[in-house]
Amino acid sequence: MQRSATSCFAKHIAAFLVRPFGEYPAFLVLTALLPLVPDIIRFFLNEMSFVPGRNLFYGTLLSLFRAWLLVLPLCLRQHDRGGEILAVRIAEAIYRVFVLSCLGLLSLAESFLLIRFGTPFSFSVIQLLWETDGRESLEFLKTYCTTPAFLLPAAACLLLTAGYLLAEHRKIRFELHSRKVRISLLFLLAGSGAFYVSRLHFQYALTRTGDFPGEMMRQTATLTPFERLHTSLFWFRHEFSAENAEQLLRTLESVEIESCSFRSPCIVIIIGESFSKHHSSLYGYPLPTNPRLEERLRRGELFVFRDVVSPANLTTSVLSNLFSPASLGSGQSWKDSPLFPALFKKAGYTTCHLDNQAAGNDYDYHDLGLKALFNARSTPLLFTVHNENRHPYDLELLDDYDRLTSRDDTPELVVFHLMGQHVSYSDRYPKEEAYFTPGDIRREDLTQQERQVVADYDNATRYNDQVVDAILARFTDRDAIAVYLSDHGEEVYDYRDFFCRSHDLPLTPEVCKYQFEIPFMIWMSDTYRRNRPDVAAQVAGALDRPFSADDLSHLLLDLAGIRCRWYDPARSLIGERFDTTRPRPLLMGFEPAGNYETIIGRDRKQ
Repeated sequence: MQRSATSCFAKHIAAFLVRPFGEYPAFLVLTALLPLVPDIIRFFLNEMSFVPGRNLFYGTLLSLFRAWLLVLPLCLRQHDRGGEILAVRIAEAIYRVFVLSCLGLLSLAESFLLIRFGTPFSFSVIQLLWETDGRESLEFLKTYCTTPAFLLPAAACLLLTAGYLLAEHRKIRFELHSRKVRISLLFLLAGSGAFYVSRLHFQYALTRTGDFPGEMMRQTATLTPFERLHTSLFWFRHEFSAENAEQLLRTLESVEIESCSFRSPCIVIIIGESFSKHHSSLYGYPLPTNPRLEERLRRGELFVFRDVVSPANLTTSVLSNLFSPASLGSGQSWKDSPLFPALFKKAGYTTCHLDNQAAGNDYDYHDLGLKALFNARSTPLLFTVHNENRHPYDLELLDDYDRLTSRDDTPELVVFHLMGQHVSYSDRYPKEEAYFTPGDIRREDLTQQERQVVADYDNATRYNDQVVDAILARFTDRDAIAVYLSDHGEEVYDYRDFFCRSHDLPLTPEVCKYQFEIPFMIWMSDTYRRNRPDVAAQVAGALDRPFSADDLSHLLLDLAGIRCRWYDPARSLIGERFDTTRPRPLLMGFEPAGNYETIIGRDRKQ
C-alpha cells in the first residue's frame, strides 16, 4: 500500500514537471528561442566557427531550462474555478506579455549591438547607456531605428511572436501519456537543470575574481544575453563603486604641488568629439572641411601634429585617462592620481569648465568617468567656475564663457568639451550651415543615403571648424596657448559599410586608423609666440613625435610650469626629455586591447 502511494505521488510529480511541454508548448518554445537570437547571429557572423557553435549549443540548454522555469508558474493554475477564472486569465495574460516583452527587448538590443557594432552586452555598453541622456537617446534612435541592424532582428522577433500567436489560436497542445516521452523529457530537464545550476555557480565565481574578465567574458565565459548582461552590470558596479569614488575624492583633496612658474598664463584646452582626422582638410582630406583652421595654419599660428592617437574609442574611458596623470603603460589606475584641473587650481590658476555634453545633469557624487567632472563633491575641487546648461550647438558655449569669466591678470585654465561630430551628425550644426551635399561625396561605392551620412559628417566637421576658430578668436589678444584634440576618431564609410565606432576585439589596423588616430593641434597667439619663442620652437620641433592623448596632462603641466610628483617630463610632448619609444596602449572601452604600433605593424626603429 505504501509503495503504491509513493508510486502514485511520483507519477503526479512527473506529470507536473512535464506539464509545461504539453499544455504550453508555444509559450515554452518562444521563451526559449527569443534569448537565442543574438547567439544565432553571433554564430553566423563568425562564419559558423567552433566556439560560437559550441556556445550556441550550451546556450540552448540554458535557455530551455530557463524557459521551463518561466512557464512553470502557469502550471500552478487550477482550471475552471468558476468566478475566479476571469481574474486568473487576466493575470496569466499579463504575466505572458511581461515575460515576452522583457525577453524580446533583451534579444533585440543585443542583436542590434552585434549586427551594428560587433559587440554583445559588455561593460562598455552598460557605461554608454548609463551616461546617455534623453536627448542623446532620441538622436540615437533617429539615427539607427530605420537601419537593417535594427529592422532585421525586430522582424525576427515579430515573426517568432506571430508564430506563437498562431499556435495559441489553434490551441496546439500535446498529450504526454507515453512513459518513454515523459522519461526523456525528465532526463532533458535534469541534464539542462544541472548545467543551469553549474552556470550560476560559475557566474558567481566570475564576479568574485579580482580582474576584469575582458575578452574571456566575450568569447567563452558567458553563454547567453542574461549572463553577459549580469556580468557586465556587476563589473560596471564594481568599477564605478562608491569606494572607488571616495578614493578619487581623497586624492583630489590631498593635492600638493612643489612649485609653479606660470610659464603660460592662459591655457585653453578644446576637447572635440568623434573627429576623424581622415575627414579633415588639415590632414589631406579633399573637401574643405577646415578652411578657417587652414588659414591659421598658413599664418603660422597653428601647429598640426601628425602622429597622435587616443587611448580608447569610448568617451568616458578617454576622459578618465586624459584628465589623469596616471599612465596606462605602467598599470596605474586613473583614480590613483589627481585630475589635472585640481593641480592647476591648487597652483593658483582660475579653472573654467565649459561642457556641452554633461553640464546640467544632476550626478551623484559617486559617479565616476565622464560624470566625475560634474557632481557636487568633485566639481569644487576641480573648477573655479563651470556652466550649468547644455546648448543645441557648440558655438553657444562662448556665451557661457563670456558670462562666467572676468578679464583680469589671474592665470587661467579653460577647458571646452564640445559635442563636435557626435552622432547624429545632422544635429550637430544649424541647417543654414550645411555646405556639402551628397553630390560632393565622390564615392560610387556608396548609396545616396550613405553619401548623405558622409555629407552630414563633413558638414559637422566644417561647423566644428567654425566653433574652434571662434574659441581661438576669443584669445587672440591674450598671452594664450590652446590645445585642440578629439576624444577619439570615427568611421564614416571609410573602408567598409559602417559608420560610428565598434566595440569588439581584437582590434585591426583599420579600426586603429579610423577610430584611434585623432587630430591634435596647438595654437599660440602672436603675443605668446613673441614672449616665448622657446616654447614656439619646441612645439614646431615636435610635430612628428608619436604621442598618446593619455599623456596630455603632462604636456599641460609642462606648459604651466607646474612641478609635482605626478609630473613626468618624459611624457611631455614638447619636452627635451620626451620618450619617443614609449608604447601607446589602447583600450576597447575599459579593456586592454594591445599597443598601437604592434597592431598596425609599425617598427619604431625604422
